[in-house]
Amino acid sequence: MGGEDPGLGVEQAKLYERDGYLFPISVFTSGEATAVGEEVLGVAAAGLSAHPAPWTQKAYLLMPSLDALIRDSRLTDAVAGIVGDDILALSADLFIKPAGSKGHITWHQDVNYWQLEPLDVLTAWIALTPATVANGCMRYFAGGHRNRLHHVERPNTDNMLTRGQEIAVAIDENAATPVELEPGQVSFHHALAPHASGPNTTDAPRIGFAVRFAPTSVKQLAGPPISARLVRGSDRYGHFALENGPDAALSPLALAEHRRALAAHEHTGFSTV
Repeated sequence: MGGEDPGLGVEQAKLYERDGYLFPISVFTSGEATAVGEEVLGVAAAGLSAHPAPWTQKAYLLMPSLDALIRDSRLTDAVAGIVGDDILALSADLFIKPAGSKGHITWHQDVNYWQLEPLDVLTAWIALTPATVANGCMRYFAGGHRNRLHHVERPNTDNMLTRGQEIAVAIDENAATPVELEPGQVSFHHALAPHASGPNTTDAPRIGFAVRFAPTSVKQLAGPPISARLVRGSDRYGHFALENGPDAALSPLALAEHRRALAAHEHTGFSTV
């Protein structure tokens, strides 16, 4: 893909360290992001009723266009400015809020159910459509990434989190920062950064693609072993079985690889944003 090379400057890395998040980062062109978003909507409309695994989780194993996004040097160069040159994608999930959807995400920290060490995980949230307050963009709480906070589980059909998890202490909404993005822009947040999002009150869908990047030195402490996609550099540690990208969109081989990879994630609660 052509376009900008954002890299990441020292000052931007310092802001990420201070606040636990960084945005907006211009990575892909609007046309590139919109085209992928339209492909995602086509898959969603067609449905994958015969596929037992939730297709929006680790969706890069099903769609070459998404696999290309997570490996694109314009993105991984920026990520490398924070996590280092050797990078894994531990997961990457689509978050689709249809027009008028009540789906929302309660305040939480991604790492609450992740059995990883160290917690040097960065989520890159790629906007495939505009992300606005009206259509349920994320909200960040600055500085909250310095401590792991207690969570409770309150399952709700409108909560898009796997367990309805929610930070047990009150978050000051007036101090929250709305993460408004144009298609192709990206936000970064630390695995411990508190974040939430509201419903989509507009007449158009909102689509985001959340990629969990980590240095290859990160390891899993417990649970069924998950696999990962090497997206930059080399893996000198071998803590995770490495995945291959899809040969073609929704091919039999891609569907089989996706089922295999999702088997472990079902038990970890890893896919939350």
